[in-house]
Amino acid sequence: MKRWNDLLLKTKMFVVFSAVSLFIVILTCIIFYYKNVSDIKSQTYALSSTITRQFSLTVELFIQDIERLSVSIFGDPVIQSNLLEHYSTNNEVVQNAIELAINRQLFTYLQPRPFLQSIYIFALDRNVYYVSKANGEKVSFSLQEEDWYEDNEKKLKNKFFLLPTYYEATYGGRKEKVVSFVRNINRIPYREVIAYMKININVNVLKGMLVPPGRNEVEQKMRVFIITDDGSIVYDNKDELTGRKAVGLNSAILAQDSHYGDLDWNGRRYLYTVKRSAYTGWSTLVLIPNDVIISKQKRSQYILVPVGLLAMLLVALVSYMLSHQITLPMRYLMMKMNRVELGDFSERMEIGGNNEFGRLSRIYNKMLDSISRLISEVYESKLAEKNAQLSALQAQINPHFLYNTLNIMKSISRVKGVDEVAEISESLAELFQYSMRNLHHPVPLRDEIEHIRNYMNIQQHRFGNRFQLRIDIPDSLMSASVLKLTLQPLIENAVIHGLGKVKAGGYIDVRVRKQGELLVIEIADNGRGIDEKKLESIRHSLESRSRMDDDEDGARGIGLRNIKQRIQLYHGELYGLEIHGATDHGTTVRLTFPCLTYKKEEASDSHDYIFGGG
Repeated sequence: MKRWNDLLLKTKMFVVFSAVSLFIVILTCIIFYYKNVSDIKSQTYALSSTITRQFSLTVELFIQDIERLSVSIFGDPVIQSNLLEHYSTNNEVVQNAIELAINRQLFTYLQPRPFLQSIYIFALDRNVYYVSKANGEKVSFSLQEEDWYEDNEKKLKNKFFLLPTYYEATYGGRKEKVVSFVRNINRIPYREVIAYMKININVNVLKGMLVPPGRNEVEQKMRVFIITDDGSIVYDNKDELTGRKAVGLNSAILAQDSHYGDLDWNGRRYLYTVKRSAYTGWSTLVLIPNDVIISKQKRSQYILVPVGLLAMLLVALVSYMLSHQITLPMRYLMMKMNRVELGDFSERMEIGGNNEFGRLSRIYNKMLDSISRLISEVYESKLAEKNAQLSALQAQINPHFLYNTLNIMKSISRVKGVDEVAEISESLAELFQYSMRNLHHPVPLRDEIEHIRNYMNIQQHRFGNRFQLRIDIPDSLMSASVLKLTLQPLIENAVIHGLGKVKAGGYIDVRVRKQGELLVIEIADNGRGIDEKKLESIRHSLESRSRMDDDEDGARGIGLRNIKQRIQLYHGELYGLEIHGATDHGTTVRLTFPCLTYKKEEASDSHDYIFGGG
């Protein structure tokens, strides 16, 4: 499996396409082969059944002609009168005349029919009247010598019966194979039996009834038999078994009227069809060697094998071309991606069409555009953060001098007894000290609140009791982690821009709540508020980071924007700052932080700036 996974996609597609196509071709050839074999067998059975049925019907018609001939002989007045006279006289001269008259009349029936070999009329006594072609010798000399006579009543109940093939002597010592047609002769108009008739038929006449084999291989190799119920062979088209009996054929197949199937005979496999004639009592059996079917199967194989090989070759070629066509754009894309891996983000795919590779090219180009944009944004964000840190470090230079100066002023004010100046100096010094340490690190919320109190302590010396600071924070949230110097600038905005002209009754509310995973801090005042146009300008500045006009609200917007940027740089885009307000209805600023507990380790890598004091 590992080696398979390591193969190229082009190789995998070629192997899979070729294997599947090869399977389909082989399956198709197998189905075609067996279907062809089945069709050949069906056609062979159909041909064999047709031959069997036609041959059986032809033999029936021929025997019917023989029966009609026997009726003519049976009813001939000369034969009837002479047979009756035969029984009424013992005079030899008369008997010779009777024999001459009967034989002459029988000859008139025998001579014009080439298929007849001889005709016998057996009197009930030991006399026999006989005519034969080619002066054949008489074989039977009395009725009592005939084997069939002992069971004649049973055999003659259907008017006639047929005797199996046997040999009859002819002129020159030759022997002909004949079949005998036997029936009784009744006295007319009575049903009294006065004699028996036997008509010997030359078996060769049956050859003419069978259609001569044509060019069809099946017809040339088939065996045709006419068989009696006791297994005697009346006729064999190969003239090998005619007149024989018990030649190894299964007698069970002859018991049925009409059927077909397979059988083994003389060590070979045959397809057979059989048709039994109710009229003659004979069964026509046609055997076709299974070799004929096999030879046709081989001929179909000779066609299937090259066609299958050609189809496999074409499938393999098409599979290779298709896999190459599919993987070519992918290799081109991999080449582009290798260049991007080396840092070249200018590589772009050429988009062609609206197929899968066209869409993939568009997605790839959009992905590179997004990566380039993200790299620029991250670079600008890091650059802005570094600039903010540099500005903070630069801003610590002047607070350093002021911090030392304020400590000197506090010491002198204590010595001189000016406690108010000393208190303001102390609060201002703490403000500077807090703002100079770890600007980019979080602090607990209580430190930020203490810083607000120091700032308000100074402002109350300036504004007196014109407004007050109200703080609503649960004790459990005092240790929450917030960024340093994010609340004091908002308090300063509220004092300067909101409550600066308020004479009395002003307030600034600081409310902190936990909402799910958020820490929400709201700073609200009841000052003069912001008109809708300026509020929209500030919000636009917060979203677009554009520089505002240099007025008091522009300065406020820049401060708000810096706070929001610091929060999002540290915690992410989900957090930040929102502002709400209206003219003469105050202003509310809402900060959102992740609700985290401050840990001292957060500022463990910070640098404290220690300044000397007086």
